[in-house]
This record gives sequence, C-alpha cells and structure tokens, in this order.
Amino acid sequence: MSTMRKYLILLVLLLLPIISSCGLFKVKLSNFDAYYFDTYINIRVWDIKKYKNNAKLWKETDKILRRIQITFQRNKDDDFEPELYRLNQSAGSGKPFKVSDELFEVIKLSLEFAELTDGKFDPTIGPLVDLWDITGKPYDDEQGALVGTPPTQAEIDKVLPLIDYRLVELDEENKTVFLPLKGMVIDLGAIAKGYAADVLAKFYREKGIKHAIIDLGGNIYALGERYEQRSDGSIEWSIGIRKPEPNSSVSVATLYVIDKTVVTSGPYERYFIDSIDENKRYHHILDPDTGYPFENDIASVTVVCDSSALADALSTSLFALGIQDGIKFVEENFPDVAVVFIDYGLNFYTTNNADELYKFTPSI
Repeated sequence: MSTMRKYLILLVLLLLPIISSCGLFKVKLSNFDAYYFDTYINIRVWDIKKYKNNAKLWKETDKILRRIQITFQRNKDDDFEPELYRLNQSAGSGKPFKVSDELFEVIKLSLEFAELTDGKFDPTIGPLVDLWDITGKPYDDEQGALVGTPPTQAEIDKVLPLIDYRLVELDEENKTVFLPLKGMVIDLGAIAKGYAADVLAKFYREKGIKHAIIDLGGNIYALGERYEQRSDGSIEWSIGIRKPEPNSSVSVATLYVIDKTVVTSGPYERYFIDSIDENKRYHHILDPDTGYPFENDIASVTVVCDSSALADALSTSLFALGIQDGIKFVEENFPDVAVVFIDYGLNFYTTNNADELYKFTPSI
C-alpha cells in the first residue's frame, strides 16, 4: 500500500467521528482537554461564533477549573495550599475558620444532603478516605490492578468518631466553618466534580453557547440541544451508560437528554485487590457507619437531573440505600430526577420516569 493511500485512510478515520456527529464541514467544533480532580476532562463546544476567540474561551475554562481545584482539593500541593486543606488543618484548634463564599456554599449543600440522607452521604468522611488510600496502592502488572492491604479493624475504629457531619458548625453571617475535633477532615470529592460541571454550564450559557458536552470523568453535562437534528427530527443528546467493568468502552444502555447532567458511578472505577485474597476487592465508595466499602448488588448507578452536584451526591447516597430503597428515596424526594441501577448480573432497575423523560433504551 502506498504512503499516500495510507495517509488518506488515516485521514478518513480521523474525520469519521466529526462526520458522523456533525455532518462534514457543516459545524464548527472546538475541543478542550485537561486533567483536574484526578480525572481527564474533555469539553466539546459546537458553533461558538458568538464567542469568537476559542483560545480565550478555553483559557477562561481552565481558569475556572483551576480555581475550583485550588478551593476544593484536600491535599497540599507543591504549588499551593488549597483552601479546603487549610480548613481541615484548623480542626481541633478551637477556632472557626473563615472560608470563601464558594467553599461555604458547597459545604453547606453537602451538610444539607447529609441531613436528608441521614448521614449516608457524609462530607466528614475524609479520615476514612485517607486510611483506605484506595488509589495510593502499588500497581501489580500480573494482576493488572492496584494491590494492597486493607486497614485493620482497630485502625477503622480509631477514625470513626471523627466522621459525623452533625459536628460541623457553620456561621452563615461570618462565613466560617468550625471543626471541633482534631483529625476531622472534610472531603468534597463526592460533589466537587459535579459542582464544577454546573459552574462551567452556567459560564457557557452566559457566553451564549447553546450546544456543548462537558465531560468531567463520569460527570457529563449535555448543554442545550444536540447541535443538529437527526434524520427522525430528534434533537436530544444520546448519552451511553457503559458496561460496569474496569476499562470497558461498551455501552449497555442509552439515555436521550436535553440540557441535563448524566452522572454514573460504580465500584469498578477505583478499587484495589487484597494482597492476601486476590478474590477480594475494596472499592472507593465507603460506608460512614461501618468504615468499610459498601457491599451490595449495585454494579453502577446513573443519575439524570438538572444539577450535576446533586447527581454526584445522589449517586454516592444510592449505594448506601440499595436498589429498591434508593428508587423509593428518589421518587419520594426528587420526582424530577431519573435513576438507572445496574446489578452484577447486568439487570436494569429504574425510577418510573427514566423511560418517560429520557427514553431509557437498554442495548443488551
């Protein structure tokens, strides 16, 4: 095969995604890629004529993401001390810590959700996250996964008294947060990506952008309508739910949405294998009551709603509640939210509105 022929084939393959989703040369598609919140970020914006300077748009996008990371990151960085890190350092000092309006509002939202879920979602879970250190285990080439040893029961029992959202005191007027016990750690990892997606969606709307996909590693915000109508006249974005297995790219179901966020979470995302019992896995979704990862039949949960921060918090809480109680909880408290559970047998369980609102379509 000639070099020119190889080049032409490669060029066609590279263009296929654009051709299939947009129509050849009919639209202007701009991409942004970055790495924040320990995840890869991809943002696609279609037809940004109203915002003529692409470079400026992405510069402002990066500035927003960096600001949020500097605010909500728990661990100290070589380049900066995040605000949340400094707040956690104040725990047990006997003094309230003044925070920014942004951090205050997200902590307040997290505590409200903790109250609603009776602590199943608990932002003070930081000591447990640090103890388990799920993603800090060494990688084993033979296992093809992280491998390590779980903490002892004594170690878990030592940190459990520090995990209680009811201990956190907020002062709305002075924008202060008080952590009474030394060693308390607020962790906003279960809501920060969703919050960032909401902030970006609001920013793009203000710039007149009507068609975008914001993908923050499992948190997807489908802004507005699909850029072009399909042949059947439909204008929804099609968002796939992937098979709940590590590194899978296979879609097992599809949701059709307009201006909604779709957040999927599962124990397959981050876990380590027990170094003694290779049949035992420990994932990152931790139970604030027992100190161990939740054990149930849920392989993944997908939440569809208007707020990505809400979807983030809900996806964590639903693991605690289980499938049937989780569906009941959502239908009673969030009637406009749709949820799709997948169990380990690849069976689907949904709220009653999933098909009606979003044309939930299994593909297996």
